[in-house]
Amino acid sequence: MKRRRRHALDLLPLLDVFMVVLFVFATIQEGQLDASAHTAAAMERELQQLRAQQVDPAELARTRQAHATATAEAEAARAELARATEAQTELRAALEQLRTATEQAAATATTSGAEVLRRQEVLARLLDHFSVFEIEIDGELAGDVVVNHCCYRTEPLAGAWRPCGALLAAGAELQDWLAEGGAGLVDALRRTRGGNAMTIVRQNERATWRVARKLEEQLRERFPEHKIYGEGVATHSLACPR
Repeated sequence: MKRRRRHALDLLPLLDVFMVVLFVFATIQEGQLDASAHTAAAMERELQQLRAQQVDPAELARTRQAHATATAEAEAARAELARATEAQTELRAALEQLRTATEQAAATATTSGAEVLRRQEVLARLLDHFSVFEIEIDGELAGDVVVNHCCYRTEPLAGAWRPCGALLAAGAELQDWLAEGGAGLVDALRRTRGGNAMTIVRQNERATWRVARKLEEQLRERFPEHKIYGEGVATHSLACPR
């Protein structure tokens, strides 16, 4: 049985991308908060008018319930925005610390054990806020045909790789494959941490030319909330479990 050669995912080059994604999510949540607050205020005004007009008690009860729902949604949006802002501040500080340490290590051409641990700590904190998925396409020549073995993992620092069948290179076939669930891949990609997700796609040289790029394009259409990051041809050895 072919054993997979493990490699550590280095998210350091992606930290800036994460910061941009966090900013976008915070901006969206801020807009949702404004909309929720506006709705709650409008419901409060309507409730006051109905009370003044002494309307039907049932209508007043319905409006009161709608007002309570709008207020709860506004509070939830406010809490979500606070969490996103806190995460953004925390990660920005961690990023600056990591940059400084990396520059110092580069200047001395060394990377200390403490620096490695610090980097792992920052990445672990990052993964508390984001779901990061890795997808790899491992090509195998079977006679005159290339079989594109697919695998993925949902925990970059320590997760196990899971097979997702044979990926079809033709556009229409690839689309149908994803529509049928992609051998479990689609369900896995739906399980995100609060919608904050990045998906990294790579292939090896044996896989069909640009098949990873085709998969990226399909995933962008199917998962617009994901940040899809294509690494192209991997520099390390791939060996998806069969």
